Amino acid sequence: MDVTAAINKRCTIRKWDPMPVEKERIVKVLEAGRRAPSWGNTQPWRFIVVQDKAKIEEIAAAAGGQAQAKAPVVIVCCGATDSFTFKQHGDALKELRDAGVMDATDDFLDNVLLKSDVFAPYLLGNQAMMIRASEQIMIAMAFMTLEAVNQGLGTCWLGAISPKLVHKAMNLPDSLFVHALLALGYAGENPKPRPRKAADKIIFWEKYG
Repeated sequence: MDVTAAINKRCTIRKWDPMPVEKERIVKVLEAGRRAPSWGNTQPWRFIVVQDKAKIEEIAAAAGGQAQAKAPVVIVCCGATDSFTFKQHGDALKELRDAGVMDATDDFLDNVLLKSDVFAPYLLGNQAMMIRASEQIMIAMAFMTLEAVNQGLGTCWLGAISPKLVHKAMNLPDSLFVHALLALGYAGENPKPRPRKAADKIIFWEKYG
């Protein structure tokens, strides 16, 4: 399936076929997330795949009991703010440099790039690091939703959750925060396409208005 077809076919699924999802399909969905663009090569996403029914019930309770959270697979999408520390961010940039993606000396990376609050979120504090991580997690989740379509699966992006309760249910370390859940499985419904605003209401050329 080409990307345009996947984009057009993707829709939110809220009812699930109980059939288990093959591991190879789950892995391909996760690989799409791993391949997503990453600002500064930090790759702050962490994905926890949950298939245990009792644990999924616990997670669903932290999502207000939403039925769509009770999918055969729930991917807990987390962010690692320590990806933006001076060392980890610096190491990530040096990996880009060593791979030939960018041309920069250690001195430039350490004393110019990582000393600028435009490029180094750690200088702005934990909230800035969470925002940067969240941006990238959302890109990765979008990639995963499209690969799920390619694998014949449905998804539901669950942002209306209690991150603290999910964090507790998963017994996560303090270095991670819960961003959202991605429910995954074979669709138990065939919903109609959702309405979208007309292109001329949201797209502008050269200037707004």
